[in-house]
Amino acid sequence: MGQVDAVVVGAGPNGLAAAIAIAREGFSVTVLEAEDVIGGGTRTEELTVPGVLHDICSAIHPLGVGSPFLSELPLDEHGLAWAHPEIGVAHPLDDGSAGVVMHSLDETVRLLGEDGDAWRRSFAWGVERFAPLMDDLLRPLLRIPRHPLALAPVGLQALLPASVMAKRFRTEAGRALFGGIAAHAILPFEAPLTAAFGMMLTIAGHAAGWPVAVGGSRAITDAMASYLRSLGGE
Repeated sequence: MGQVDAVVVGAGPNGLAAAIAIAREGFSVTVLEAEDVIGGGTRTEELTVPGVLHDICSAIHPLGVGSPFLSELPLDEHGLAWAHPEIGVAHPLDDGSAGVVMHSLDETVRLLGEDGDAWRRSFAWGVERFAPLMDDLLRPLLRIPRHPLALAPVGLQALLPASVMAKRFRTEAGRALFGGIAAHAILPFEAPLTAAFGMMLTIAGHAAGWPVAVGGSRAITDAMASYLRSLGGE
């Protein structure tokens, strides 16, 4: 490796995003990866039978398709395509039915019946303010927000444990849906801030969708790496 302006260790989506940001400013950059393939948590492999692809970590990407940074990159020109299912999330219940989250907030509210109004009150504000909300939430925390008015409704709600916020829903379907989404915090539901994970992912699902990358999650980092090479990165 010759002399370069920057070296990024790790060719997952975060490392590649950093490398792309550096390269777009005109600096030379090299990305190092210890594994045989790039991708980190977005790797896709044939784990069972030939030709059947499995995402080994992340599989559904509401924050990928909704990311302000990724959205401004021409990743479609480098092979990335998103597939949006009609039903974004389904949570099976003991009676054989299931609660579902549709891309459409209005349709989800209709299907949730008794909990529809509570679902709308909980997430509609974020769907309406999605772009400025993500612009602030997906940036480093120790700085002055760019869109304080968009962040204002987050307030104390984001500090709540998911178990507390779930109490605003009366039906098993409503509680199960929010609980399943909030479980992405990978923390006990009684822990502070776990409601924030459920809020952010639910809002993103309604505003941007819950898509999969065509060809598996590795298509995201493959496209990012291809774009980085087009900028002169290695």
